[in-house]
Amino acid sequence: MPVVLAMHFPWGRYHATPWGRYVNEGLVEVPPSPWRLLRALYSAWQMRAPELEERVVLSLLAALAVPPSYRLPPYRVSHSRHYYPDSKHRSGSVSTDKAVDAFAVLDGDQTIYAVWPVELNPEQWEALARLAKSIPYIGRADSTCEIQALDRVPQEAVGHAQAEPIGLDDDALGWQHQAVEVLCPTLPLDLDALVQRPVEVRAAKLLFPKNTRKLTYAVPVPSDPVRSVVHSGTDVSVVRLAVSGVRQPRLAHAVPLMDAVRGACIKILTRQAGTSDSLLAGKSADGKPLAGGHRHAHFLPYDTDGNGRIDEIVVWSPGGLTAQEVGALDVLARRGVGVPEGVSGPRDLRVLVTDSGGEELLPGEWTRPARRWRSVTPFVPSRHRKRRQNGEAYLHEEVTRELAYRGEAVGRVSVQEGEGSAFVGFVRRRWRDRTSSALRSGHALALEFAEPVGGPIVLGHLSHFGLGLFQAMG
Repeated sequence: MPVVLAMHFPWGRYHATPWGRYVNEGLVEVPPSPWRLLRALYSAWQMRAPELEERVVLSLLAALAVPPSYRLPPYRVSHSRHYYPDSKHRSGSVSTDKAVDAFAVLDGDQTIYAVWPVELNPEQWEALARLAKSIPYIGRADSTCEIQALDRVPQEAVGHAQAEPIGLDDDALGWQHQAVEVLCPTLPLDLDALVQRPVEVRAAKLLFPKNTRKLTYAVPVPSDPVRSVVHSGTDVSVVRLAVSGVRQPRLAHAVPLMDAVRGACIKILTRQAGTSDSLLAGKSADGKPLAGGHRHAHFLPYDTDGNGRIDEIVVWSPGGLTAQEVGALDVLARRGVGVPEGVSGPRDLRVLVTDSGGEELLPGEWTRPARRWRSVTPFVPSRHRKRRQNGEAYLHEEVTRELAYRGEAVGRVSVQEGEGSAFVGFVRRRWRDRTSSALRSGHALALEFAEPVGGPIVLGHLSHFGLGLFQAMG
């Protein structure tokens, strides 16, 4: 007979920050980690049910130290932002600090079920029932909850999805689930570690309490209300995605972000339809780059207000996109995107498909005919400079070669290099790439043509990941 802890949140909100993450990252610990649940039970014993025998409670906690599975109702992740006066406010100047309150909005019966595959004796059952009803909240104090100990998940919990451990391999995940790491105790349970305060863990220069481990769970993706915008015609070549997060990623991190988005799209397409030729992925069914120039998808960053942050991702595929490829971008909107842990770059972002259609959806400054164009992101030559080759001649040769390769009959073009420090800090290598391409210089260029030329103009190394993007001047 399993052990079930039914956590009902009458306000429909669950507030909890994962251990080891900063509150302003806007993350929510879904599901509640086994470590959090054990600490809540111990706290309820000490503060609200001291009459329970120590022998019984400790044996109960030891029994529940094994990783549970969960039943989660449909949920959405949201947040509110609060601005408080900081220390400078005392001097008379107006100065504030921002605090993000992230939470999960629970739908359905607003109940999360934790299920342990263990057997309890009558004394342990009685202790668990007493402790469960004594817990006032799970996570932060905003998460008021009512908890019951049950011997099975109620039949009325039909809209719930299962979350369970999967180890470290997320390749078997369906697209209704995502891999989430939760904090669990090692076995046997270390009671001294369980009762340590966060300040004591930090004083020991540890990120996580001793004798704990991170276990990967397959967790249902949030059921965010995604406004699916799919073009009704068959000539889709542009899809626009709005980017949101605690803070928009820097334009300098365009390459790792575009690499992560493209990689997520490839996984979606592979799991939906297997391997096949794809302009969105830029690969053939056997994994080789597609021939035919630059007809496959470009993942381009768009800084709408010029503040150096990526507000949108514009997916532009001159060769067009199939309905299935557009659908893969729509599926992406239901998942978090970003680079993995341990890689420098943006993570924990959300994207939303805002429009899809033809090239009329491209930003006007990328397409309108003009004689003069300037770099939005650094131009990185695809080939190395030859010995004794003049720098100006080298850049002119690379630009004209790239234009010709893309089939642009532009005639004479003047190439002038601008201030080299304009693009300091720009990432010039995909995080999956281990070659020395990052050693190549990035250049801020101004192009001047004899006659007005229309765009988009995207040239050079990693041009499909946001580098070498130009916009019209004047």
